[in-house]
Amino acid sequence: MRLARPLIGIALAPAAFAAVWATAAALAPALGRFSATLPLLAGAFAGLAFHWLGRGKRLYVAAHELTHALAALASGVKVRRISVRKNSGYVVTDSSNLLISLAPYFVPFYTLTVSALYWAAGRFLDLSGFRPWFLAAAGFTLAFHLLHTADILAGPVQSDLKKAGGPVFSIPLLVLLNCLALAAALKLLFPELLSARGYASGLMRAQKETYLALYAAARYAANTARMYFRT
Repeated sequence: MRLARPLIGIALAPAAFAAVWATAAALAPALGRFSATLPLLAGAFAGLAFHWLGRGKRLYVAAHELTHALAALASGVKVRRISVRKNSGYVVTDSSNLLISLAPYFVPFYTLTVSALYWAAGRFLDLSGFRPWFLAAAGFTLAFHLLHTADILAGPVQSDLKKAGGPVFSIPLLVLLNCLALAAALKLLFPELLSARGYASGLMRAQKETYLALYAAARYAANTARMYFRT
């Protein structure tokens, strides 16, 4: 698998690029419905400002390590210890796997927490008047997750990525998973604004066109090289 995963990552890279394009193309018109999405966008801009001011590092570390631990529990792996500090942390488990290593990089811990609390409270109380505040919190936490994840992936290669098969494999996979998670979040928050079938269709079409374009470019390069060496 050490040899196979980098090759899989190279093969996934065009799919990840196409996923970014397709997700942006699908989400931009939906988010542009400001009458519905303004609280979410306001929360996201607040999250951007919060990140720009350099705040929330310890909060991110806590979410990161707790997500490792929850992924381990979901995998049936025992968690021995969790440590959270201002700039670093770690989780000690009996074993590891792909989900445990990469979960913090595509699971928005605080968004799920806020959503679970809102849903649970809504089972007993009328929270319709609080929906704009919930959407703002969702936007803030999604921005928090995406910005901190981008920061950590842009820095030195994390041990998590090495355990998962290396950055060549992990980064395209994480880009793809974050695109899917972002689309899923928007669909759950605004079911009427995004068609899951339409998004899936656009995603597959973009990926198909990307691979076909690469194939055509490779054929052109091979034919050009063949003609050059014949002459």
